[in-house]
Amino acid sequence: MIVTRKWLEEFINLDGLSTEEICEGLNAIGQEVEALNKIRIADKVVVGYVEECEKHPNADKLNVCKVNVGNEVTQIVCGAKNVAAGQFVAVSVVGAVLPGNFKIKKAKLRGIESFGMICSSTEIGLPKLEDGIMVLDNSIGKLEIGKNVSEYLDDDIIELGITPNRGDSFSILGIARELSAKFNKSLKEILPFEDDRNAEGLGRIIQIDDDIKYSSHFLKAIKCENVTVPFKIRYRLALVEEEVNNTILDYATYTTIATGVITTIYDDYKKLILKTEDGIDVVKTENEIIYQTGLNLIKKPTATSGNFIIDTNFIDPEYISTLVYEKKLKTDKIFFRSSRGSNPDLKLGINYILNELVQNEAQVYNGNYDLTKDISETMLNVNLDDIYKIIGEVIDENMIVNILNKLQIETNIDNSDKTLKLKIPPFRHDLKNKYDIAEEILRIYGIDTLQSKPLEFKEKVRINETIRNIEFNKSLREKAIANGFFEVLHFVFDSSERMKKYGFNLMDKKLDIKNPIVNELDTLRQTLILQMLESAQNNKNNGYKKIPLFTIGSVYNDLREEYQKIGFIWSGARCNENITISKPKNINFAQFVNKVSKILGNLELVEDKHILLAHPYQSAKVLIDGVEVGYIAKLHPKIANDFDLEDTFIAEFFLDLLPKKEYLAKDIIKIQKSTRDLSLVVNDNLTYSDIKKEIELLKITDIVEFYPIDIFDLGDKNSLTIRFILQNSEKSLTDEEINGIITKIIEKLSDLGVELR
Repeated sequence: MIVTRKWLEEFINLDGLSTEEICEGLNAIGQEVEALNKIRIADKVVVGYVEECEKHPNADKLNVCKVNVGNEVTQIVCGAKNVAAGQFVAVSVVGAVLPGNFKIKKAKLRGIESFGMICSSTEIGLPKLEDGIMVLDNSIGKLEIGKNVSEYLDDDIIELGITPNRGDSFSILGIARELSAKFNKSLKEILPFEDDRNAEGLGRIIQIDDDIKYSSHFLKAIKCENVTVPFKIRYRLALVEEEVNNTILDYATYTTIATGVITTIYDDYKKLILKTEDGIDVVKTENEIIYQTGLNLIKKPTATSGNFIIDTNFIDPEYISTLVYEKKLKTDKIFFRSSRGSNPDLKLGINYILNELVQNEAQVYNGNYDLTKDISETMLNVNLDDIYKIIGEVIDENMIVNILNKLQIETNIDNSDKTLKLKIPPFRHDLKNKYDIAEEILRIYGIDTLQSKPLEFKEKVRINETIRNIEFNKSLREKAIANGFFEVLHFVFDSSERMKKYGFNLMDKKLDIKNPIVNELDTLRQTLILQMLESAQNNKNNGYKKIPLFTIGSVYNDLREEYQKIGFIWSGARCNENITISKPKNINFAQFVNKVSKILGNLELVEDKHILLAHPYQSAKVLIDGVEVGYIAKLHPKIANDFDLEDTFIAEFFLDLLPKKEYLAKDIIKIQKSTRDLSLVVNDNLTYSDIKKEIELLKITDIVEFYPIDIFDLGDKNSLTIRFILQNSEKSLTDEEINGIITKIIEKLSDLGVELR
């Protein structure tokens, strides 16, 4: 769970508390702080207003803007597609220093002077919010031209490790409630939304049929013209690492995270049916299911204007968890919250989202559909003496009552037998017995407040970016070794003469090494590969025929900017000689790519003939999840000859661009896979990438994977064979079904002029 200080301050007054004190307090009450990241935007990045925007007279992709930055109206040349007159923007004026030590100076672009830069979010150190420049609005406060952007956007981001049984803490409100108890501060009230009684009634735009058994729903309708998502919502969602869609769905995500109330939004369906099907409460039309309550939102809203239905909903966490386990149901992030126990106060969620929507000119229809089910209140009687025994110390009764009331546990004391009479709030699904209550009292009271003991522990934030990078590099090393590579280590120094020979731009002498340890190591390396080729040459001279190597280390560009990279090479035989293979063949491009992909994951290759050191016809840049992370190639024959090496393949990747994902195990599908090979005749200028995109557009779920296995030249055309792996999760595919899939593929590819061979 990720929270931000400014978002917390919507729910609780944190004046007088530093963020460090807040983190210490959260650690003390069992809400473990895993990381603290402070967003601080550089000085001289100010709020600007674009008064004029005209096309650059000498460049089609540039605009010349007149921007009011408070003390002057300055001229800035901007290349962003989304810049326009009338926008509030973040402007780095001359003299600003942006992340990466990027200094803003007066410049001349295509003959036009520019005095600053209109910034995108990433250029000032923020998450990506949109393509192009960052457009501000008054949702973050009344914008004052010339005021530092930091006053609006600086924030502290706290990442928490919430235990699965604390579903009430998976929201901004939930963490604010915890802080309220810890620091004895009152929560701010979420103002109720007042219906516009003059608005059209809800029943006139939608019909609701209700036959649900297990869940509660509260529905309202709104009308929006040209839905826009305010900057505050998009910014906060990005800070807590939630997906930003720039659609009305962002309001629902924002509300869910803020209040803990699961909130969904539907397009303008004239009739909605809420019913229970096979134990699952669904929201559907006559023809299709839109939402499985507590499981997943199947059909997201796509409209940009018109009527929308807001649905705040709740389902018992034990019921939905058991249902998913028994039926092996597919889920999304909604189940993450519902299975842990979401906030059942549906009207709270409705009030919150409507207050946000009306600020952005949404019209709310009068009335609602209240399909909430009564949640029985849990009453618990706990003897104070039992609490004292569990804790090990007598605590003042008034303090105990105050702590529990701050946690919204309604508390009274029966003085006749010293019994706490407790009404457990419905959002606290984890409080079952006296031990749970004792734990609540002790964690807020503070274990450090108890009488001194010989041994004392204080929790601190221990996880940071450095540790994450070390763990990530360690995992890469382990995977590389498991796949047959050997690690080599080198100095970060290299020969400038050799760097120049192989096409690298030499570092400016002012930036280069002043006193090299030897003449041959007189500059900082710009690639890992040259030194690895040297190591491969030494191994070959020592009689090795299979030489797979990898290394991790720093490289520098010609501006002496440092980057961390991982490099791979494989030279010579694909395997060692053994009893069955006396003369192993040399490794080829496909085998090398397969080796590297087992370490880094799925790789997307895009042809690139301009990679240094690479064979021009066996080289590609590598994309992972659409991001270019490096390259993979066969070593140019001339360079291989320079190092006296046989067939050699190389790859080099930026470590900070490689995805640091957590891969979760999935159930193995027991249904047997089917394999089909499809041989095609394709035009000589048609790439496999083009064919792959067309096949993926079909979105055939029974295609597990497909890949090329053979290609040969037919003159002005090529013969290409693609292997398809087919599998259905529920049943074996028949020959008729498989042939139907293959027919769809052939028909789709015919648009590209592809024929069956």
